[in-house]
This record gives sequence, structure tokens and C-alpha cells, in this order.
Amino acid sequence: AVLVRLRAHTGQDFTCYKKSTMSRRIERRMNVHHIDDPQAYVRFLRENPRELDLLQQELLISVTSFFRDAESFQALADKGIARLLAERQQGSTLRVWVPGCASGEEAYSVAILLREQIQKTERTYDVQIFATDLDERAIEVARAGLYPEGIAADVSPDRLRQFFSREDGAYRIHKNVREMIVFATHNVISDPPFTRMDLIVCRNVLIYLDSAAQQHVLPAFHYALRPGGLLFLGPSEGVGGAEHLFD
Repeated sequence: AVLVRLRAHTGQDFTCYKKSTMSRRIERRMNVHHIDDPQAYVRFLRENPRELDLLQQELLISVTSFFRDAESFQALADKGIARLLAERQQGSTLRVWVPGCASGEEAYSVAILLREQIQKTERTYDVQIFATDLDERAIEVARAGLYPEGIAADVSPDRLRQFFSREDGAYRIHKNVREMIVFATHNVISDPPFTRMDLIVCRNVLIYLDSAAQQHVLPAFHYALRPGGLLFLGPSEGVGGAEHLFD
């Protein structure tokens, strides 16, 4: 009943998310209002539409950081991006999709890796990165490209100097990195996938979806990737049920 009311208000369908995840986050909002009975919370939602917006933000899981799982990103650079570039002629186009990009840190991390690897080749490429998310507010943060100085814990001093500028106690991503990325709202479950992708970076998104949704998304990723393209998942994710589509 909560999710039905939420869908009517926001247009977003969360029924494909794992039930345990949704339950915990709904309970968190109930606790804020000292409500113990789920039916009482349904009535509260009916009488307080603003709570539906707050609940949506609670359910839109935007946990991210720059170069999250640093060893994985290093492997992506050395084994993945380097191979993709080696297979391409100078001046060719490299297309990347980052679904579930949240506030943009992951998409910018990929853009930085691409710039670094391209510099090593001493060749030029046209890079197109499409970064998408359900959360319009997170997308606006990503477009601004302004992050607190705490990102220094995840971004090396060299990268901070090369790809960021200081601004009022924060770091703003350089324009030449920002312009590599198109940020847009997109529902990876219900909207058509992008196509002709060389790389899809979808990390820690599948873990929140139930098995039926995963079995919809993984074939969509296969369709979106060109032959030989790469799918980069999170450490707790795999292609279970779609092994025949990926090596």
C-alpha cells in the first residue's frame, strides 16, 4: 500500500526493489514520526503528501564516492580501458554508460581514468559518457560537479591538482572533464537502454533489485554493449542467470 501510494505521487515504481531493503527504509521514516503501525503510516501518507517526497528520497539509494573500491578501478584502467583504447584507431569514439550514477562521483571517476589512459596513448579519442539515475536531485548535484573537500580522502593529491579546482572550501571538477559527460534522469528498468556502448559501469545497483528485475536489466545491458564491450559491476554483484550473455 505504501509503494502504490508512492507510485501514484511520484511516478516511480519501487516494487522491483528487494523487499528487505524497502522495509528497512520505510521503517526508518516511520520511526522519524514515531509510528509503529504500517497502516497508520499509510494514513499518514494520505494526509501528508510531503512525506511521500521524503520517503522517495529515502528509497533512492545514493551511496557513492570517488574511486570506490580503488583496486577495482585500477583494474578497470589497466585491464579494461587500456584494452578498449588499444582496439580503437585514433579519433574514434568511445561510448560509456554509467546507470545509477547518483551524485556523479563514479561517472567522474571513470572520466578521469579515461583521460589518464588516453594521455598515455598519446592519441586522441572522442569520449561520450552517459550518466543516468532516477534521482533528479542527485543528477543536479552531478551536473554542478562541486564536492566537499572530504573527497581528498578518495582522490589522490595529483588527481586533485590535475582535475579539480578549489572553490569556497570545496572542489569543482574541471570543465574539460565535466564536458565528457551527459547527465540525465533514466529508469534502467523501464526506460529503453542506450546502445553501441563500449563500457557499462553499473556498480552496487543490482544488489538492491529483486531477481526478476535483475533478469530484466542484465539482458538490457547485453543489448546495450557492442560485441567485446565491458560490463563493470560491484564486488557483490554478478551476472547470475545471464551467464550465457557474458564471458
